Amino acid sequence: MTAPPGALTDGVPGGGVLLGWVLVTDAEAAGGARVDPVFLSAGRAWTPDQFRAAYGQQLCVVVGRER
Repeated sequence: MTAPPGALTDGVPGGGVLLGWVLVTDAEAAGGARVDPVFLSAGRAWTPDQFRAAYGQQLCVVVGRER
């Protein structure tokens, strides 16, 4: 999870392990859909849209790889 400098992040759990990917309907995306990550945080699975709805629209999900 990332947030812009100065964003309030008290009470926002950190992102966790990537569980998989999901196809989400999106009228603004090419072809009418996009692929989003599903990740574990605070003991449950989330998509970025669900996480932002619960904890704040300013949050961003970044998928990376451990080295």
